[in-house]
Amino acid sequence: MREKIFIIIIIFLLIISIFLSLSFGAKRYTFQEIINFIFNFKNSDELFVKIRFPRVFASLFVGASLSIAGLLSQTLFLNPLADPFLFGISSGANFFVTLSLFLGLDALFKFSLSFFSFLGALFSVSIIYLISKIKGKITPLNLLLSGIAINYLFSSLSTFLIIWGRDVLNKSVFWSLTGFSNVDMNKFLFLVLIFIPSFITSIFLSFNLDVYSLGEDQAKTLGINTNLLKTLTLILISILTGISVYVSGIIGFVGLMVPNILREIFGLKHIKLLFLSIFFGGLLLTLSDLFGRAIFYPNEIPVATITSFLGVPFFLYVLWKEKVF
Repeated sequence: MREKIFIIIIIFLLIISIFLSLSFGAKRYTFQEIINFIFNFKNSDELFVKIRFPRVFASLFVGASLSIAGLLSQTLFLNPLADPFLFGISSGANFFVTLSLFLGLDALFKFSLSFFSFLGALFSVSIIYLISKIKGKITPLNLLLSGIAINYLFSSLSTFLIIWGRDVLNKSVFWSLTGFSNVDMNKFLFLVLIFIPSFITSIFLSFNLDVYSLGEDQAKTLGINTNLLKTLTLILISILTGISVYVSGIIGFVGLMVPNILREIFGLKHIKLLFLSIFFGGLLLTLSDLFGRAIFYPNEIPVATITSFLGVPFFLYVLWKEKVF
């Protein structure tokens, strides 16, 4: 009963937050106008079609992507503190994008930055995974510290490149700080195109992930091909984190908060957690973006600042609860 009430509340709040986000801005729309625009999209207001709609729904899908990436990370590393931001996966994606801008590779093909973002995320998550396997098992605290060290390493390298190249400075700083304000319809559609197959693949892996969460040795005993499962999971984490960084820059703590809260309420079944991550992760980031736009309007606070305000106390709570120190 508690689960059903929670789901109903989350979906209701998500719908309300979407309408409020679509309504709020330099030009205000009534809810009736928004409904008319959605059902007659081709003849909608230009600002609504080109700016407001892509921005709001991109925040929803990025929230869902980071939540699922966090869920998969926590299962793969068997660590509730695993998060694409804390483990340096987002910073790796950001560094590869900055490097591609520095080398002038961003013009290679249309969505080349998203490709380099994926490569950076894959590189980072692979390093973290290799570290986690050093000398057998590594403690959750040491794994967390390793991730933080990699996070700082890639952040430092990105800063070094930004200072070195003036053109990179302009492009990269603008790209990484704009959040969702730079999202257009092409970027949004590309995000959806990447998200859907990644989500479907995650659904197909959900049963094996349930078994793997009991421990790798037990999963092998039960006939799970753990090497294949880990490889696919690494790729999914990289794709979902990479596309999120490409669309909105680095946004922290979503992948930490959402899976932990959902797991606390709904248990360990991945099939359920994956679907709920769309609603809850989407709600968290849509609301965060709305607050960031509304608090000091017309000035805007980066959405990453809002999620950090929420995420840091939550991180300390999980750290205390899990007693990893």
